[in-house]
Amino acid sequence: MSTMTSNRSIISEFVAVQAERKLKEVAQALCLELKPQDMEDMARKNLTLEQLLHQTGHKIPKVSLLNKPGVDHLAHLSDEKILALLEQVVPDHVAVLRRHPVFSRSVTRDLKAFAKG
Repeated sequence: MSTMTSNRSIISEFVAVQAERKLKEVAQALCLELKPQDMEDMARKNLTLEQLLHQTGHKIPKVSLLNKPGVDHLAHLSDEKILALLEQVVPDHVAVLRRHPVFSRSVTRDLKAFAKG
């Protein structure tokens, strides 16, 4: 492997780790105000992530060009990988998502769409 390829690989890995860390931070911040029971109610009502954010008073953050590589990484993760990352920081909320697969798919789809801007 050439040094150029190796450097790209290291940079890509760094970007991925940073993006995943940011996703976890955002999830923790959202879930401070959103209890698992609230999320359970929202799942039963088939609310979207945008509606969920609105109810908690959060806005969808704008994506800057500087964040684009990390955003691209998150957008290409499988739903299961996103849930596994979130489970590390908000396990009770992820348990709700796992009980409501349609809601879970909606949330992960919206997360990816919001990430892309």
